Parts: sequence; C-alpha cells; structure tokens
Amino acid sequence: MQNITFKKTLVAMCVLTFLAPAWAGDSERIKALEQKLDQSMATIVAMQKRLDELEHKGDSAPAPAAVVGAATPAPAASSSAGIDARVEAIEHSVAQIEASSAAAAQVDTGLPIHGFADVKLGDRNSAAASLEKRGYRGVDVGTFDLYMTPQISSQVKALVELAFEYDDSGELEVDAERMQLGYVFSDSLTVWAGRFHTPYGYWNTAFHHGAQIQTALTRPQFLDFEDSGGILPAHSVGLWLTGARDTGLGRVGYDFTLVNGDRLDNGQLDFQAIGDGDSNVGLGFRTNLAVAGTGLTLGLHGLSQKIAGGNALGTASGRVQLNMLGGYATYENDDWEAMAEYYGFRNADLSGGTGRHASTAWYAQIGYNVNDQFTPYARYEDADLNSRDPYFNLQQFGQAYRRGVLGIRYNLTPKSALKAEVMRGTQVGTPGTPSSLQFQYAIRF
Repeated sequence: MQNITFKKTLVAMCVLTFLAPAWAGDSERIKALEQKLDQSMATIVAMQKRLDELEHKGDSAPAPAAVVGAATPAPAASSSAGIDARVEAIEHSVAQIEASSAAAAQVDTGLPIHGFADVKLGDRNSAAASLEKRGYRGVDVGTFDLYMTPQISSQVKALVELAFEYDDSGELEVDAERMQLGYVFSDSLTVWAGRFHTPYGYWNTAFHHGAQIQTALTRPQFLDFEDSGGILPAHSVGLWLTGARDTGLGRVGYDFTLVNGDRLDNGQLDFQAIGDGDSNVGLGFRTNLAVAGTGLTLGLHGLSQKIAGGNALGTASGRVQLNMLGGYATYENDDWEAMAEYYGFRNADLSGGTGRHASTAWYAQIGYNVNDQFTPYARYEDADLNSRDPYFNLQQFGQAYRRGVLGIRYNLTPKSALKAEVMRGTQVGTPGTPSSLQFQYAIRF
C-alpha cells in the first residue's frame, strides 16, 4: 500500500511540474499558481517524511507478540488512508487548476490594431506632376493606414491592411490593400490566399502603405503602387507559397505565386480582385539568400502573365505577354543601409504584331544612420522603357525616365519621423526638368 501511495505522490509531483510552464500567461495568475504549487510540494514532502518514518519503524521494530500484532496494523492503515486522501485532494486540485487554465486560454483578448499616418508639405513643378500621379503644392494629407494581424492559432493567421487616402478629386477612398489568410505548415512552407503585395524584389514586400517604416520619403517611381503611377503589379489576388530554411551559407528563402492576371483599365494596372475575367493566370517567383553573418541578402525574381486592356484616353488597346526577370541585393548593419533592384523585360506584343521588346528598370539607394536619429540618404532611378511595347505605351505612366533623390530622415521618437527630400530628373516626352521639394511628418502607433 505504501508503494502505491508513493507512486501516486510521484505522479502528482510530475503532473504539477509539467503543468507549471503552461501557466506563464499572466503575472498574478502565475503567483497564485506558484503558491498552490508550494503548498502541494510541502504536503508531498511531509507525506514522504511520514512514509520514511513508517518504513524505518517497520524495519527496526522487533517481532510483536501475537496479541499485540493483532492490534498494531490499525494505526498504519489509518496513516495510509490519510495519505491516500491527501494525494486524492492534490490530484483534484491539479485537475481544477488545469481546467481553469484551459478556460482562461479560451478568453478572447481582442485584436490589436496598429496604424500609420503622414502629412506632407511640398512643391512640384509641372514636369514633376506629369512624372507622378499625385502632383501638389502646399499641404497634402497622406495615407492613414490600419494594419491588423489576427493570430487565430499557431498555424492559422491573417493579415488585413486598410488604407484611407484622398484621390485626385479630393474624395476620400478606402482600399483593402491587403486581405490575406494564411496556414503555416512549417518554417519551410506557409500558404497565403487572398490579396497581397506581389513578392518581387525587396521594396514591395518590405515596405507597405505606412510611410513611417521606410527610410525615404518616396518610393522608387516605377515601383510605386498601381494607383500612384507604378508600372508593375504591386498587388496580386491568388495563392502565395513562401518559406525559408537555414543552410551552411545562410538562410535561403523562396516565394511562388499563382494569381489572377492583371488588366489595363484606363491606363492603370488592375489586379482583378473579384475574379480573373480574362483567364490569364499570372505566375511569379522570388528566391533569396541571406548570407550568414554579413548583413547581405542576394535574390532573383520573375513574373509572367498575359495582360490586355486600353490606355487612359480610350484611344488604343492591346494584349501583351509580360515577361520580367531580374535580381536584387540589400545590405544592412548598425550604420549602413543599402539596396538595389534590377528588372529586365522581354515582353511580346500579342495583338499589334510588333514582336518582342526589351526594356530595363533599376534603382539603387544608400543611407547612413547617425546615432539612431539622423539618416541621410541618396537614390538614383533609371527606367529605360521601350515606347513600342504596348505594356508600357498603354500605361499612363509608362514613359522612360531618370531621376536622382537626396533626403534626410530624423527620428523624433522610435515611432515618429520627420523627412525632407529633393528630387530632380528627366522624362522622355516631357518638356522641362521634373523637380520637387517635399517634407513629411510620419507616425505609427
């Protein structure tokens, strides 16, 4: 009976020991559970001591007389019964604690919402206004961005990004910039479905619509969003497979997308969020290596899909096979931040009979961090876009251009920044020299 009791004691101790890590959710609860555990351990120690005493007495006592022997088992039985009762009480307490902990885990703690906002002040000449969709003089209310990442379980997750901004006519627009649901199979594979930022290069997935997170005030023009003058599908609707694995050289990552093909709607790329009306499936890939211990990442990327539609004036239309292949590199340490991306196009005209057309676009940006507060930076962009290619000549902002950018960022706090940026460049078919001076106050919360 004592052996059985001792086993029960050990079982109770093990149960309490293994349950302890599960109760680390909140400080007051941990304190209460620790007190209960201390009480239970004290009881177990006392029972073990009592067991040792009983065993010692049993071993050292002389053989009792017949009459005495008939009377002595009663106290031992009584002690054993008391120990059994205490163990049962501990087991019951453990069961209650476990049930209470499980119930607490089911409590919905709500959904944290993170936000971004910015305001700009600046001046652009008419040539600069033609280079970018938004041209302004004075104060411009930027983007108010809400960013939510609900974690449904350890494997099921979601990402929702809502952007509030004014269009060219001054009307407030609300866009679900990202709305994606994901399932994590392992570090090597996560599958996303919905609307997401197309994984090519570095900038498009590293920096979303909140201006505070990127060093520069502006994005590279050819990598801007579709409704802001960009010439690539910045958003996609479909499936996205992504993952990464550590190797001897560093961490290797990959992305593969199967999405609705885009359309050219009034000279602007439309990712067709409600279905692929043209049955033109888009394919894309990206792979990269974060070289161990260096801060250097090297990558390759590509896109392929058929795109049809017309220009902004409604005077021309066409159909084209988009083929893009390129590479990118980033470098970052405590002081320096550098990035460069290259896009090579070999598009085929599927309706006008003009054949294949080659074009290139690239940028390079470098910044230097001073005391985690000041970051002066410089960027150069070059988009050599073939004007005979219907993919570009049907787009409102598909003209070749070059421009240089100089700027500085000052971190007021870890969540707020002031930026100043000057731009000067050239654009094919546009008289004058595009130039601008802009200031921005950007925050996150």
